[in-house]
Amino acid sequence: MESMHPRRILRYFGVLALAIGWLTIILSISVNPWFSLERNALSDLGAVGRENAWIFNSGLVVAGVVAALYSIYLLKAARDKLETLASAIFLMSSIHLILIGLYPEGTYPHLFASYWFFLSAGFAVLLFGAALLIKRDLFLGASFVLISAIGFAGAALVPWPSIGSVEVFAIMLLSIWAILMLNRF
Repeated sequence: MESMHPRRILRYFGVLALAIGWLTIILSISVNPWFSLERNALSDLGAVGRENAWIFNSGLVVAGVVAALYSIYLLKAARDKLETLASAIFLMSSIHLILIGLYPEGTYPHLFASYWFFLSAGFAVLLFGAALLIKRDLFLGASFVLISAIGFAGAALVPWPSIGSVEVFAIMLLSIWAILMLNRF
């Protein structure tokens, strides 16, 4: 049986990073009965001084490393400057995800890292969509632009009960994007 080239394996790391992220969130919530998606930010699960915070923080670091490897794959697979820019911005988002785990809630850079993770991920999705629209891949291009627009508009306009609920919304959109990316890259 012929083995899969390492570059082909990296193609699945976007979905793998999100799977690790979801498992981290679910496991962290399951060991922290005080957590409520209606009151808390997800980062409360990894806050300084919290019991079991290491589960959330180390899971985000691992998810961020896997996402960074995926970003490097995307950089190598990029066919033009706009895809390269989108891939580089997604790499920056991955680094911010790592930083969320390294600088948990209760440390100075946490809020900065968290905001920039979500903002740069949404912007990368938008740029991937624009690149695909230019190439006349209308379905995926429009899907990615729509995912990004729904994410930004939803975060700004919906009266979410907590930061955690809007974070879950954004991660759901990123999950859809990562699955759709399997069809293109």
